Amino acid sequence: MPAPIVLLTDFGESDPFVGIMKGVILSRFSGVRIVDLTHQIPPQDVRIAGFYLMASVSYFPEGSVFVCVVDPGVGTERHVLWARTQYHQFLAPDNGLLSWVDRRASFKEIRRVTNRRLFLDKVSTTFHGRDIFAPVAAELARGGAPASLGPRVSSLKRIAFPEPRRHPRKILGSVLAVDRFGNAITNMMARDVPAKAQFWFRDKNLGRMRTHFAEVSPGRPVVVSGSLGFVELSVRNGSFASAYGAALGDPLEAKFG
Repeated sequence: MPAPIVLLTDFGESDPFVGIMKGVILSRFSGVRIVDLTHQIPPQDVRIAGFYLMASVSYFPEGSVFVCVVDPGVGTERHVLWARTQYHQFLAPDNGLLSWVDRRASFKEIRRVTNRRLFLDKVSTTFHGRDIFAPVAAELARGGAPASLGPRVSSLKRIAFPEPRRHPRKILGSVLAVDRFGNAITNMMARDVPAKAQFWFRDKNLGRMRTHFAEVSPGRPVVVSGSLGFVELSVRNGSFASAYGAALGDPLEAKFG
C-alpha cells in the first residue's frame, strides 16, 4: 500500500479549498490515502506551520509525502520545493516552512519544482495548492521520480529556531505556539530542564513541572511535559492563554539556582 499524502495548510475548514486539493489528488491517483495533519494554522503563519510539521513527522510511516501550503508569497517569484529526508518527502514553498524539519532528520536531497507538465493546465496566481502542490503530490505518491520535478538545489530559505538561552542557574525560553485548549507550548524541551526547576511566567511562579494536569486543582496553573516533548503552560480545565494573556513570543524562565 502506498504511503499517505499528509496535508498541512492554513485554509481552515469553512471553505472548499482543502476539499478541492483532495479532489485533484484523487483525480490523479485514486488509490492514495490522504491524512489531514491540520488546516487550522493561523493565516500566513509560517513559523507555527514549521513548528507543527517538525513535531509531527516522526509519527508518520516511512515514505509519507507532506504537502505544506502556508504560502503568503503565492503568485510571486518564490519557489516551490521538494525535499526528502531518509524517511519522508516534503512539498512546500521556499519561505522557511521547512526550516526545522531537519533538526530531527537531515535532508538528503532538495529540488526546485519547475516541471509544468506535472501541474494543472491552468495555474492561478492565488491557489498553487490546487494547481501545483496537489498534482505533484499525487505524482510522487504513485512513485514518480523526484528527478522529474526540476533541478537540484543546495539550500532552502531558513528561519532561525528560537533556541532557549541557558545560564548557570536558569533557562530563558519563550512561547512557540498556543493550541486550541489555550495551552502555551514553549521552546524548552522538557528533558533539558532540571526536575527542581521553578517556572516563572512574567511575575507569576507556576511551580515545578508536573507529570499531568490533574496534579493541581481545577482552575490552577500547571506546567507539564507536553505530548510533543516541550514544556507547556496550562490551566487545569481552563485556558492558560486566556487566564494569563499568553501569546507567541512571551518569555518564560525556569530557575533552579
